[in-house]
Amino acid sequence: MRGATRSTFASLALGLALAGCSTGSWQLWKSSSPVATAHPVVRAPEPGKAEYPAAAVEAEAAVPPAANFTALPGLPDVRFRPGQLGIVKSDEKVLDTVVKWLKAHPTAVVMLEGHTDDLGTRESNRVAAESRAASIKSYLVANGVEPVRIAIEPVGSERPLCFEKTDTCRARNRRVHVLVRRP
Repeated sequence: MRGATRSTFASLALGLALAGCSTGSWQLWKSSSPVATAHPVVRAPEPGKAEYPAAAVEAEAAVPPAANFTALPGLPDVRFRPGQLGIVKSDEKVLDTVVKWLKAHPTAVVMLEGHTDDLGTRESNRVAAESRAASIKSYLVANGVEPVRIAIEPVGSERPLCFEKTDTCRARNRRVHVLVRRP
């Protein structure tokens, strides 16, 4: 009988302990109660890169693209579907225009700005943006453009064209924007 009482007591204690942890973390190596911080955590800026305040999302959209680069007139952005990282056949006509322009201007350099929608983490969006821009760079190189004339800037979701949380708006933000610099 004594063993049954101990077993029942141990089961109750375990049940109460687990129920008490249901609002916090069950992972013992982490704190079970959230730690309130008076100030947001700010990561250190990367060397040579400007750091924009996290609270100024709309201000980030107003930040100009990389210095000395301008949009190529008449060239639309290359758009991507959700989860799409590479170009599709329909993008080749637009990219052939870039190839033709770069061959006609042999001293010009192109920058491919990769943009994403607001879904996902900042890091995963940067990776997707870089993959999309790299797929375009691969196409340009395969069609005769020297790799040293192509720069990639993975912007991610930091400078959206559209701020609404709709599928249509997010589709506008999933793009690679082609910029050029003439020496």
